[in-house]
Amino acid sequence: MLVNMLRYNSTPNVQEPIRVFLYNYQIMSDNFWQMYRQAKTHEDVLECYYQFSKNQCTIIETLLENLRLSMNNSQLKEEFHSMLKEAFTF
Repeated sequence: MLVNMLRYNSTPNVQEPIRVFLYNYQIMSDNFWQMYRQAKTHEDVLECYYQFSKNQCTIIETLLENLRLSMNNSQLKEEFHSMLKEAFTF
C-alpha cells in the first residue's frame, strides 16, 4: 500500500513521512518481539501486546498527519486512512 502511494506521489513530502514510519515500525516490532520473548506470565504478554498496539496507533496517526499536510485530495486521504487502519489492525 505504501509502495503504491509512492508510485502515485514520490515527492519528498510523501517519501520522508513513509520512511520515518517504516523506521519506527521496525524498531517497535523488534522491541515487541524482544519483550514478548522475555515475558514470563500471561499478564506480561498482554501488557506487551497492549503497548505494541498503543505504539502502532501513535505511529499510524503521525504518518497520517504528516501525509495529510502534503495530500490535496480529501477522498484519497480518507481511503488511505481506512486502508492503514485495516492493514495494521489485528
